[in-house]
Amino acid sequence: MENKSDLRKKMLNIRNNMEKDDSSEKSAVIIEKLTALDIYEKARVVFVYMAFNNEVETMTLIKKMLQEKKRVVIPYTDTVNTAIIPSELKSVEEDLVKSKFGYYEPAKDKILPVKPEEFDLVVVPGVVFDKNLNRIGFGKGYYDRILCSLKDGAKAVAVAYDFQVLDEVPSEEHDIKMDMIITEKNMYKN
Repeated sequence: MENKSDLRKKMLNIRNNMEKDDSSEKSAVIIEKLTALDIYEKARVVFVYMAFNNEVETMTLIKKMLQEKKRVVIPYTDTVNTAIIPSELKSVEEDLVKSKFGYYEPAKDKILPVKPEEFDLVVVPGVVFDKNLNRIGFGKGYYDRILCSLKDGAKAVAVAYDFQVLDEVPSEEHDIKMDMIITEKNMYKN
């Protein structure tokens, strides 16, 4: 089995080279599947990543949730402390700025911290997954730290393209499994 670093490089190369239309079409199917779920319907506080570099697109989902009056929480990356500050998003138009890494996040004066214990649903990004619901992210542990703080009953749902889900990936004791992985072709869950 390939190690995490090699798998990450290989998968990012494939994902980064996707055609924009292909990425958009598949993202729309994935988000439609997610929003049809009961766990989505019941969720009042949703933590969702801001997509970049051909990740499954989340802006449509974010706008939909704001319209539905859900509390939408997005990450602010604190690079000094290597941590994510979950921040409530009130307005796509007024609260977002582009980070130095190229993705959108809350402007510093718009950060409204929300504790992970308040989340009902976390829409999780990742680079590589497996059918046993394991996840390989970018290797900094940002999401693992949030996922281990969730309240009982909160769900971690990863969204990914089908090619990102392999039969098996290396996993360690401290890695947190997803409750579900949704791709344009499949849904993996326990």
